[in-house]
Amino acid sequence: MNATPAHKVTWRTHSCVPHRDSSRRLLSRTVIRAGNGVEKVSTRHARVRTPRFFPLLCASLLAAAFDPSHWKYHLPVRVPESGRLCVIPFDRQLYSHMRLDLGDLRVVKDGEALPYVIETLAGSVEQQECRAQTLNKSVIPNTGVQITLDLDKCKDLKQHSRIAFTTAETNFRQRVRIETSDDNRFWLVSREDGYIFDFTQGDRKLSVLTVDYPVSTRRYVRATVFGWTETEAVTGARSFYRVERAAERYILDAIIPERSEDPETRSSVLKLDLAQSGLPHDRIRLDADRADFHRAAELEASDDAKTWRLVTRGTLFQVSGEQSLAIDYPARHERYLRLRIFNGDNRPVPVPRVYVETLKRVFKFLPASAGDLWLYYGNPDARPPVYDLAAVLGRQAPIPETTLVIGEWKTNPDYKPPPGQEKPWSEQHPAVLYTVLGLAVVGMGLVTVRFLSKVRNA
Repeated sequence: MNATPAHKVTWRTHSCVPHRDSSRRLLSRTVIRAGNGVEKVSTRHARVRTPRFFPLLCASLLAAAFDPSHWKYHLPVRVPESGRLCVIPFDRQLYSHMRLDLGDLRVVKDGEALPYVIETLAGSVEQQECRAQTLNKSVIPNTGVQITLDLDKCKDLKQHSRIAFTTAETNFRQRVRIETSDDNRFWLVSREDGYIFDFTQGDRKLSVLTVDYPVSTRRYVRATVFGWTETEAVTGARSFYRVERAAERYILDAIIPERSEDPETRSSVLKLDLAQSGLPHDRIRLDADRADFHRAAELEASDDAKTWRLVTRGTLFQVSGEQSLAIDYPARHERYLRLRIFNGDNRPVPVPRVYVETLKRVFKFLPASAGDLWLYYGNPDARPPVYDLAAVLGRQAPIPETTLVIGEWKTNPDYKPPPGQEKPWSEQHPAVLYTVLGLAVVGMGLVTVRFLSKVRNA
């Protein structure tokens, strides 16, 4: 079986940027079931180059003339040398004033818009499944339920690194030991401190029923679930080989949460404020103390901190040196997030800081010469550009890259609001308006005083 290469470049030609409601782009899923018992599930979150295509090294294809009056913001960029592919990472400064789909970005040099391409560094995941034969399932006195799998029928699955359980049990947290063997007689411990978990409370349900262990090529896998005393507690198990290559991420904000305790649900509520709406985010990551814990959690989002919508549910844990303190979710753009950690009867988990993250995105372009150029953005009516850079880059040798540092954003002095959107004169010059009103009030006061004085004298 051929593994999927990490960060495989995939091209799209139907839209200019990642869709605003998906956190990983170009997700593809392939399921292959073979007669030898192997089921392959391959999920790719490829490095995305969204279609900002432009002609590279093609002198006959000229850049488009650019009218800056429709773009509200711009910022300066200096290109130190020519002949290199310029790379600029998206940061909060850009996200804060751009459209959600990023389709209003323009790279302008000498009055002409330069073609560019956007990449999303989303990582990749490959998973292959074997529906292994269950050799035996039994209860070990004073220990727990033990199940043994034979992977011999999955001859194409040369390696395995995960076991997934099925069970009808609810509201549990059980330790799991994983062992492997070549002959079903002598066993080596692959992992001693795995855990499976289920949290069910009303309509809330969250289960983590998989345990990962170091990659093994041995034929037999044996799992012991400590604490259970009936074989029916484990209704089945499957073996997987899983390889995950982490995505690259950008931290939008590090927030000290506003915290409260909810005695009714026995949970801690952490409110996060990003200070503005419109920023793309798809992950939160917690700072926590060193205490061991294993808690269910759910995340909500809101634009006004009043009406909340459920985003996702997950598990946060830190046990025996292993931890999972992040929750991933489909991309959102709300200003407020609310994390609820269900403590049960345990001591609440101290969380001094929460990081709000998004997938790292960069855009690339190739200027004809060194010098100064401008980035323009802030046009809600701009048509997303369509360039052919991706197709050109895919057909030629790699070009050396250089990462540029951008300046501070500024309001574009050439910007002209569309008809009907220009503010009235009074709103454009509030100081003058208030001065005139103040003088009018003073004048009316003087007139009134003089009038009352004449009446008194009469």
